[in-house]
Amino acid sequence: MSHANASVNVKANETRVHWFPRTVAEQRPSAWWYWGRAVYVSRRDYWRITRYFLAVGIPLGVIGVLFHLPLAFWAAMALAEIGLVLLAYSLFGLYRMYGHPGVAYVRRLVELGRLKGPVTVADLHIGTYRHAFLLSDVLPEAKIQSVDCWNVEGESPEEAVQDVRDLEVPPKSNPRIEPLKANHFTIPLADASCDAVCFGFGTHEIPTGGAREKLFAEAIRILKPGGKVLLFEHGWDAHNYVIFGPVIHHVTKRQDWDKFLRERFDDLKYARSTQAVDLFAATRR
Repeated sequence: MSHANASVNVKANETRVHWFPRTVAEQRPSAWWYWGRAVYVSRRDYWRITRYFLAVGIPLGVIGVLFHLPLAFWAAMALAEIGLVLLAYSLFGLYRMYGHPGVAYVRRLVELGRLKGPVTVADLHIGTYRHAFLLSDVLPEAKIQSVDCWNVEGESPEEAVQDVRDLEVPPKSNPRIEPLKANHFTIPLADASCDAVCFGFGTHEIPTGGAREKLFAEAIRILKPGGKVLLFEHGWDAHNYVIFGPVIHHVTKRQDWDKFLRERFDDLKYARSTQAVDLFAATRR
């Protein structure tokens, strides 16, 4: 093993220190915990945006005071007020997505896919079991196979993803949720063993050009004939821009998801939740 590879592996195995609490396998995290984690993993983006506001606002305020220019001073005050309003709305938007209201769009997604009863659902994610808990809430008779599909060697290039993975451990609190781990995007489930497959927030982090295509091919493999694929994701639009800021540019656009799913599934349906979440449901061919 080369020195460079060894350094990467050592770094990947180091325990990262967080001031936000980790989950306990035997206890379901609360909606408040998931909202708090969403804020915590977004802290770098909040700080970047704050720096931009300060870089403009402080010089304006100083110029206004030193040179007795009321217009510059009040422009700085207005900029500060705009920043605080945007921060408040961002926190509120994250709460609606990750807090207690989040179950509403999962319920709507399940209705869009016409799922009910004692179904088997594969929840394919990148390290959070929140989706599995919500699916178990809206499908009280379902068995949830919650599969961690992340497959990036070393640390994630997206620091927020690494934070998510550090903070949440596979759950043991719900007997209807079985945590599993994929191997290089190969799902450890039998062919045609699932009534539905669900992809949630974070799916856009799976890179295209190989990995994402393989994961969706695996989803098709494990689905029963006529089985459903469900997807809920952040959109790339004005509403999400206000909530997340410029970081939203790296997500997959709604039009791209639409094209990607139509190429692989039939009877694609789309809905938009009031929480600024795009919802897709389609049927295995």
